Amino acid sequence: MRILLTTPYDLAVPGGVNRHALDLLETLTQRGIAVKLVGPASSPVFKDDPRIERLGRVKVGAFNGARSRLTTDLNLGGAMRRLIHEFRPDVIHLQEPFLPTLNAFALWHAGNALKVGTFHTYSETSHGYLWIWPWCRWVNARLDRRVAVSVPAREFATQYHPAAFTVVPNGVRLPAAAAVRPERPPGAPVQVLFVGRADEPRKGFPVLQAAMQCLATAQPGRFELMAVGPGTARGEVTPAQLAAAYRDADVCVVPSRGGESFGLVALEALAHGVPVVASKIRGYAEWLDGAGVGELVPPGDPEALAQAIGALTADAARHAACARRARQVAAEYDWEKCADRLLEIYRVGRGSAGGPPANPA
Repeated sequence: MRILLTTPYDLAVPGGVNRHALDLLETLTQRGIAVKLVGPASSPVFKDDPRIERLGRVKVGAFNGARSRLTTDLNLGGAMRRLIHEFRPDVIHLQEPFLPTLNAFALWHAGNALKVGTFHTYSETSHGYLWIWPWCRWVNARLDRRVAVSVPAREFATQYHPAAFTVVPNGVRLPAAAAVRPERPPGAPVQVLFVGRADEPRKGFPVLQAAMQCLATAQPGRFELMAVGPGTARGEVTPAQLAAAYRDADVCVVPSRGGESFGLVALEALAHGVPVVASKIRGYAEWLDGAGVGELVPPGDPEALAQAIGALTADAARHAACARRARQVAAEYDWEKCADRLLEIYRVGRGSAGGPPANPA
């Protein structure tokens, strides 16, 4: 089986959808499957990786409350056609298929390949899928199989474009034992970790800053904020630096205000054995509520956030139980399990599509 993955987002900028696509690329490669990933890039990233093709100029625009970097390049059709002709994929798996234009050209030139779309978006207020309804209808009609990363993402997509969906959640590549937070009580000071785009309002970084001020007033010197990602003092970090940040953290705070379908940062923290305090929004509560890995608090409430961070890290026994449970929960989202489910979708879809036999891997 030969699989072509797509992402509409700038590969030079970290993000949840790109992380999903890159992790899937790596997991399938390790299984000996012939796989490529195609997406736009604003800089020559991955230039030495023959599995990754960079197509399309990047444009910055607003989407679901975020500043998104994607391609609307109308001149990449020929390159996409050549790529598909040369690679001969049995499956073309698109991330966020409703986003133009790279995905549209992949669908247009797909030929007999099985066309699978994974939907990541969830919003409490956006009606974007309705505003561009004719475009989405064209795309939806050309997909053979549809996947959503969560129940909220499925509900958001089907609200305007009803179809059959399979929920396959975001996966996580479980870190090596050396990268996992050692069993220890919260430090002095307690290390509070934020990972993400601090310059994106929906991520809620100012809420966390206000919560840290509450903690500093109540217990001076007891808590220290470690923030990594665009808009933070440290900025973007390497994968090794991010793993080290997780290992050093006592709690990971995910204070998003909304517009999240799952919460990949929370999952990565759990995989590293770090308890989580997160906003009680739909995308997080769907799988974190009752999981025994930390606390959920009302979004946009610094006082509640501060109280949750303080309470979790003040109780060493509870903190240790959450840390142990964190790894167990994360294991349920191991990319190996998620890849099994996607491969089954590919195989069943190829069998029911009546297409030609799969190309040899």
